[in-house]
Amino acid sequence: MLAIILTLAAIVFPVFAAVKGEANKTVCAANYRQAWVATNLYFTDYDDRLMPTNHQPTEMNSRADRTWVQLILPYINDFDIFKCPSDYGQRPKPEATFDQDLVPGDATSRYYQASQRSNIGYNYLYLAPVVKVNDTWVVQPHAWSDVSSPAQSLMFIDTVYELKNGHPTGGGNYLAIPPCRYEDDNGGKIDTFFSTPAGLKEAWALSDGWTADPTSNYVYGGAWPFHMGRMTVIRMEGSTKAMLPQELGAGCDVKDQWAGLIQDKGKYIWHVQE
Repeated sequence: MLAIILTLAAIVFPVFAAVKGEANKTVCAANYRQAWVATNLYFTDYDDRLMPTNHQPTEMNSRADRTWVQLILPYINDFDIFKCPSDYGQRPKPEATFDQDLVPGDATSRYYQASQRSNIGYNYLYLAPVVKVNDTWVVQPHAWSDVSSPAQSLMFIDTVYELKNGHPTGGGNYLAIPPCRYEDDNGGKIDTFFSTPAGLKEAWALSDGWTADPTSNYVYGGAWPFHMGRMTVIRMEGSTKAMLPQELGAGCDVKDQWAGLIQDKGKYIWHVQE
């Protein structure tokens, strides 16, 4: 009898796990859709501009700064959409930072630290880069009309805050890093973050690209395959898809510290401008 029960369990449990995984993937896609709708409402109210990455990237505290997550939160009124249903790792709760983050008259202020652990990561280096201008870091969000191919351009992706022994923990990361940055220009390099020759502008980044180290938080630039080896992605025009990690590097020669060049912009979904 025990052998029969164990055999049935071996058959049934993977089925349950697969069904639960599919349900979580569906919920995750719905969350991304809500974030996308909120983004559309935001840029409609702000003269076609996308959300800045931060208000004050050099003063990262709740009284001086706001993250892009907080900026679209009033259009959603549900912070839970920023948590991937397949992320079972521990994370700080919004209530845990209430006193530190509380700003009188601002209902979203207590979410400052928690918003940085969003599982929905922003393609910020292409959509709202933080640039050094006269020794000062300045956020330069693009206009929606700057996006040349919305159906091919990545907006948000599943992310992880930290990997411990290969397992995700701490929540997500509100920012995601693309695998490549430069393209060849007759022997020189074009910085595709700004469509300028390489070296003309300096971008603030959490990491200089992806890494081959599987234990690093930036093995996929902070992105993480929470859904049976796939990551939820939403493009600028609103379509969602669960993608394999290797698909995210399509169109570029992925190497550490952005050493690999973009080879095919048509396949490279991170790039958003011509």
